[in-house]
Amino acid sequence: MPLSANRIWRQLPNEIRVSASNLFWTEPTNEQKQLLVAALAKANNVREISVRRAPPARLISWTAATLSLPDQIANNLLQDYLLHDHRATIVSYLELLGIPHSDGMIEEGFDLASLPKERVQDAARTLLASTTPPGGELYLKYLVVQGGPWSVIEEVLPTGDS
Repeated sequence: MPLSANRIWRQLPNEIRVSASNLFWTEPTNEQKQLLVAALAKANNVREISVRRAPPARLISWTAATLSLPDQIANNLLQDYLLHDHRATIVSYLELLGIPHSDGMIEEGFDLASLPKERVQDAARTLLASTTPPGGELYLKYLVVQGGPWSVIEEVLPTGDS
């Protein structure tokens, strides 16, 4: 089964899903909130108005407990969580690859296609060996889902649940 943001979301421990959900719902503005409101209403068999009126704690709980989210939302939740809780892991990986970045955000104009497969995989192996789960592995799975030059990382990920 191919790796997807939603599949990664389902495999996360509940405490990480709660942390990611908390980040999502405490953002002052998030254009994807309406999409998530609709998904939560469907998943919980309630009307959207009930979801919009729910207190933040309930929204966080519902989001963390919903194991089937639109990939776009799951991707956003993962990205926000990684940038907030594992930025050092991101920075470390980008530096292993020599990619110019600003605090973990790849500089515009950098050609990802210029990265040799072996270099991407070697850096992934180094990151996996130097970080504690789930940070490094989660970040690498997230990159695989992004495709392009990152798809070769899947070959070096630990087998089992990836």
